[in-house]
Amino acid sequence: MFGGKRKKPSNGGEAGPGVDSQSVRDALGIVVASPEFHGAERLQAFLTYVVEESLAGRGERIRAKTIVEDVYERSPGKGRDPMAVVRVDAGRLRRRLKDYYNGSGAGSTLQIHIDAGGYAPRFEHLDPFEHELPHAAPPSADTQLRRVLVVAGGIAALFALGWFVVGQTFNSARLTKDERRADDVREALFNTSPAKLQAANLAEQSRALLFPALDPERLTLVLALFKRAIELDPDYFGGYAGSAQTLATLAITSPPGPHREELEARAAQRAERALELGPAEGWSHSASALVAMAGKNYDAALAQSSRALVLSPEDVWVRNVDALIALFSGEFERAIQSAEIDGQQASIGDRFPHRNVIASAKFHLGHYGEAIKWYNEAAREGDPISAISVAYLAAAQQRLGETEAAVGMLELMEKAWPGFPIETLFLSLFRDKGHALEITSALEEAASAHRSPAPPR
Repeated sequence: MFGGKRKKPSNGGEAGPGVDSQSVRDALGIVVASPEFHGAERLQAFLTYVVEESLAGRGERIRAKTIVEDVYERSPGKGRDPMAVVRVDAGRLRRRLKDYYNGSGAGSTLQIHIDAGGYAPRFEHLDPFEHELPHAAPPSADTQLRRVLVVAGGIAALFALGWFVVGQTFNSARLTKDERRADDVREALFNTSPAKLQAANLAEQSRALLFPALDPERLTLVLALFKRAIELDPDYFGGYAGSAQTLATLAITSPPGPHREELEARAAQRAERALELGPAEGWSHSASALVAMAGKNYDAALAQSSRALVLSPEDVWVRNVDALIALFSGEFERAIQSAEIDGQQASIGDRFPHRNVIASAKFHLGHYGEAIKWYNEAAREGDPISAISVAYLAAAQQRLGETEAAVGMLELMEKAWPGFPIETLFLSLFRDKGHALEITSALEEAASAHRSPAPPR
């Protein structure tokens, strides 16, 4: 990377000349403990497994089938094509490794790669850095919003330069088709106009700020970031797609009235512009799907989201939006499938609601114990927490007869979000009001039990 000289890489299957097994294990330990791999237990297990198999001389025998059996502890013949999940996870692992070696692992002298087309690792030894990057001066601004915009713009500019240099350093043949396309687009944008690349990076980074969705102040700030991306490049679809999704989310979580109608209209305009500029981009269609859901057109939302998945099957944001739309449309199995195939965050800083979606869908399918397990895991992993997830958790506890725990959750929700209109929100979100009542009736039962005096002994 920046200033490092490459030596001949070793092949998968063993540590290779000049790279001993202990050095590989040391490097592996640093990678899985890095910020880029925080919270990605399945990817950590995936990487650890293939490295250890390779060091044991079994690298050439690593297949999707063995990963399904040994890492995921599932039978390849059961469930929804588990080997497809391995392929998706392998793509995420490659991106996560790339993020690591572009980030906190930039000075690594021994790098681990999983080349496209297989799962056996390849170990590469580099010379130490010859130069250190200078420290950037802290930005100054007059207001909090301006400070955020300046910081975001500076980060985007650094990413623009970083992607360009890294794109020249790495062999594009090692990347997946989608990754190679993304790098080619970034390089083309950089050569055309650094401002255009800055707009694209700013829009991509802002997607990670959309959750939790019940924070209007946060969403207002995100909307300003997407507006800035549009100002930098009025012809880039992503600024409009992100703006449309933010406006649609604000509309979905707003009470009926003129303000909500205005938000929906603005969201529809931005989504239409995104489709004009990026008709073959999954993000454009995903934004249009969320706008359709805000307008209560669930059939159109599901169809548009399906189109987005076809166009961008590995885009984790597209999959998360599809999972949410499926959940509130009552398509619970589809919600679980989209959320499960995502499985892990794509890169550091992203906060996806996929575990919360799985938990919510499990609740409606009557699997209350599994729902509680998923909600607790989401909390441990730092996933977005909102009044919705706490209400679901309380409802699941009540359905299992754990009224005391459910009451405790309701009390916590009231402290965190006093007076929050949770029943109104659920009735507004769901296509079938009966699904909303499944939650609110359980909450009312818990509240009633709490209010009722204890029977005499």
